Amino acid sequence: MKKRVIFLLITVLVLTITGLFWLVLGILVFSILCFISFLLLSQIRQSIVKKAIKSILIFTGVLIVVISIKLFAFNIFRIPSSSMKNALFPNDVIIINKLKYGPRLPRSPFDIPLVNIGYYFNENAKKRFKEYWWPYRRFSGTASIEQGDVIVFNSPWEKDFILVKRCVAISGDTLHIENGIVYTNGKVFKVNTEKHKYKFEIITEKKAFRKTLNGQGLSHVNFMKSSSEHVLKSKLSQNEVDIIKNTESVKNFQLILDTFNLDRKLLAKLPNKNWTYDNMGPFIIPKIGLQIDLNQDNFLLYNQTINKFENANLKYVDGKVYVDGKIASTYTFKKNYYFMMGDNRKATADSRAWGFLPEENIIGKVQCVLFSNFKNKFQWNRLLKSVD
Repeated sequence: MKKRVIFLLITVLVLTITGLFWLVLGILVFSILCFISFLLLSQIRQSIVKKAIKSILIFTGVLIVVISIKLFAFNIFRIPSSSMKNALFPNDVIIINKLKYGPRLPRSPFDIPLVNIGYYFNENAKKRFKEYWWPYRRFSGTASIEQGDVIVFNSPWEKDFILVKRCVAISGDTLHIENGIVYTNGKVFKVNTEKHKYKFEIITEKKAFRKTLNGQGLSHVNFMKSSSEHVLKSKLSQNEVDIIKNTESVKNFQLILDTFNLDRKLLAKLPNKNWTYDNMGPFIIPKIGLQIDLNQDNFLLYNQTINKFENANLKYVDGKVYVDGKIASTYTFKKNYYFMMGDNRKATADSRAWGFLPEENIIGKVQCVLFSNFKNKFQWNRLLKSVD
């Protein structure tokens, strides 16, 4: 008993230091309820009744702990696509750390594990499956969101669709993408795992070149279909680029950039600015208290975000901007937003297409790869691998 009390006190002290006061309170309340329950249980004389009640209490306690861990601390998720290569691969199973930024409180009964089962059988409740029943609330976490974090979140267009991307810019940052290079506040942001599309020529046969790559540890590199046996295209990380460029049989190595496409889904299509996925900005990532001028460019850039997430109605009529039916020259944001991009730049749908991500959509930070079944084979080298 004494050891349990000491362990509880140490746990409470550590959590208090990390700022997780809500978790301290939860553990204390749960511990007190357990103590009172078993104290009352000791007063029961009939052994059969006592065993039955004890079993029920233990089962209930375990259920509460399991639900609480999944809801407020950690969860797991399987990576479905290659959008985060080479940081994460398809069929990686990751651990989501909700304590990092602070867990969200449930916004509907469907967000509560096991409890939601009853609501799935209720026809009236099922009709409200995609709705938010309760307002957004988040407990405190151990850290704030930082540039470079790999984050799990609900997509902006469908709340039950989960995405994993890297945060390349936080609230208030100025973002600029030029020739595929990301700049935030004037500084280059780059990670070793990001992949871009390249084209190059080889002076040997393709089979011989493939053999050379295999010997350099690049057997995983795939090539796209090409009309020429000697012109190759591939999506490569910086490390892969450095190795291939220094191969004797390679020449005319070049980065392939997006060209302007009027029909392509894009964050914003501004007049006289032919933005692409590889060239856009500069613009500011919205944050609480940021005031913008409501000119035509800013309207086109921010109106989707304001109308969808700010509980405001923005319209552009005859050269004038209306906010909730009134002419306005400025708008002040009520929420924080982030800009997310996949490391596999040419194989991802991210903020360049669908826009800014509101803080309320963020679930947690990717802590590590629990295990991986990439290429339908257990990958021992990815077991409990950290994600940077």
